[in-house]
Amino acid sequence: MKNIAFLPILASLCLMAHGAVKFPAIFSDGAVLQRDREVAVWGWAGPGKSVHVTFGQQKKQATAADDGAWMVKLDAMPASAEGREIRAVEEGGAEAVVKDVLVGEVWLASGQSNMEWNIAASREEDKAIATSQPLPLVRMIAVPKKVTHERQEDFEGNWQPATPEHVMKFSAVGYFFARMIHEQVKVPVGIINSSWGGTRIDPWLAEEGFTKVPELADIALQRSEQLPGQTAFEQKFVAHLTATRQWCDAAEAAVKAKSLVPAQPAALPLLPLQSQTGMYQAMIHPVRFYGVKGFLWYQGESNNGEGMLYFQKMKVLIHGWREQFSLPDAPFLFVQLAPYTYGGKALQEIWTAQQKALEIPNTGMAVINDIGDIKDIHPRNKSEVGRRLALWALDRTYGMKQKAVSGPLYRAYKIQGNSIVLSFDHLGSGLATRDGATPSLFEIAGTDGIFHPATAQVNAHGKSISLTAPQVPEPFQARFAWAETAEPNLMNKEGLPAGAFHTHWPEDPTIGKNLSAGKPFISSHENQHGWNTGVTDGVYGDAAPQAYATSEAADFPKHLTVDLGSEETVALVRFGVPKVGSTKTIAISLSTDGKTFQEIGRSDFAAATQARRDMRVSAQKARYIRATFVGNHEKQYDNFSKNFGFLSELEAFAPKN
Repeated sequence: MKNIAFLPILASLCLMAHGAVKFPAIFSDGAVLQRDREVAVWGWAGPGKSVHVTFGQQKKQATAADDGAWMVKLDAMPASAEGREIRAVEEGGAEAVVKDVLVGEVWLASGQSNMEWNIAASREEDKAIATSQPLPLVRMIAVPKKVTHERQEDFEGNWQPATPEHVMKFSAVGYFFARMIHEQVKVPVGIINSSWGGTRIDPWLAEEGFTKVPELADIALQRSEQLPGQTAFEQKFVAHLTATRQWCDAAEAAVKAKSLVPAQPAALPLLPLQSQTGMYQAMIHPVRFYGVKGFLWYQGESNNGEGMLYFQKMKVLIHGWREQFSLPDAPFLFVQLAPYTYGGKALQEIWTAQQKALEIPNTGMAVINDIGDIKDIHPRNKSEVGRRLALWALDRTYGMKQKAVSGPLYRAYKIQGNSIVLSFDHLGSGLATRDGATPSLFEIAGTDGIFHPATAQVNAHGKSISLTAPQVPEPFQARFAWAETAEPNLMNKEGLPAGAFHTHWPEDPTIGKNLSAGKPFISSHENQHGWNTGVTDGVYGDAAPQAYATSEAADFPKHLTVDLGSEETVALVRFGVPKVGSTKTIAISLSTDGKTFQEIGRSDFAAATQARRDMRVSAQKARYIRATFVGNHEKQYDNFSKNFGFLSELEAFAPKN
């Protein structure tokens, strides 16, 4: 097992030689090599054999390792549309040849079904564009679907030119991105499609990415303990082998003594394939040495409901791939999900997580809330998705300045009297609306958190928007397109749509750190129906597991207590109820020792109505935050017993620095 973790990179390549020199599938006829940087070329030969590699005027030599693996590095080359051969000649005369190899730009496209979605299933306009003419200098290769715990070194596949007979089965987003890069940059382009419909982000993660995301240390440890090749798993496996050998001796002795054979040690648990791991190992790892310019990513549908956790996983994905491809600054361009009727899974929260990923250097996001279909999770206009990704690449990667690479993205707000004024990045030539009407789907709220539709006015200079609502004379916060089916009309004059946002989610800019995020809690009346979670997950949900309920026992008062883990300075407690049940009065108390609680206030809620409250206090010390259900409405308002006490969230915040 030690060999799995500690063999050098080349020696880790699996034994694939069969007495003759061989290239992996990524080096098949029609390949495109990455220009302007050193390019690895590798394969397998007889152990210890000398291998001579030629490409154009370059000649390189390597010696195959004990397992037959060899690798050379070609010097950086300019783009070339001349089809040339890569030849590898093994000592003794065996030879492998890759024909019609070009030099240009190479991109890796990955994700789930919207990236896998081929041109044949796209709209008629896209089919017509893709089959209108061959693009012999655009080359495509697809990595077949496969999952495995062990990291693979090869796959089955071959490069194909982007001709009408080949493009129909290829990724539409990948094709249209590659087409635009080819047409604008004027060089050959290779696009690698490695995607699988219905997959989560988790199985695409390289474990190396967790080292830069300490927020997911617990997840990283669990994966390490359940994934072959990882240090923690190896340690457990060594102990398991020892226990198994001891069991074999004990079992053999028991048989001889005609006594009861002891129970065999249980097999080590493995990380579930496809849901948690396996795609990186089989579909990304085999091409990690291949020179690429950057990455395209279209995924998130299967992780919807995770909220800001998805942002942390995006960091793991991006850092992990960049490390494995030895490209620490490689562009990573991704697509924000389109509006769709998911059924209340808080799509707007994963939109926020995706936009948050723009804080990672050299990333870009295509907003597509204007070209989705709320009844179809697979929008058919893939050519525009590819174009919007290409705008980022042309501007940021290739230095070809674009008027705009994105639609307006929220930057900041300020309160002016009875209005909130919003400013944006990526204004392009200025703010506009798709239909010429006033901007739609804006809402504002006071400190009570109850949002009302707002009148939005683009200010004269076209760079900001003012919001007002008669129901909110003292506005405190705003949100835009904050619903999973939102299809707003705001855009910039370049026609790129604005992204959804919430001025006070996931973080309230007027207060400090959320001290209760992810912290444990206990209940005086524990729920036995699966509603005993969600109080500190940051999601104001309306159902389990994002919302909490007490038991249905009739003995009020009942309470729930969050343990901050240590004594902290608290300036605000925010809490809310879901749109179910007969919850009425909730009192909030603080304690330093968990025994003596001081009430700081209480609030009444309307039955079966989602709402939240803020209780601001002069900064004071507390370790325990308690919500007490003083009493409920007498009437049963839905299918839930009136004796349930519901709570969607209980949060404590530090003072703002």
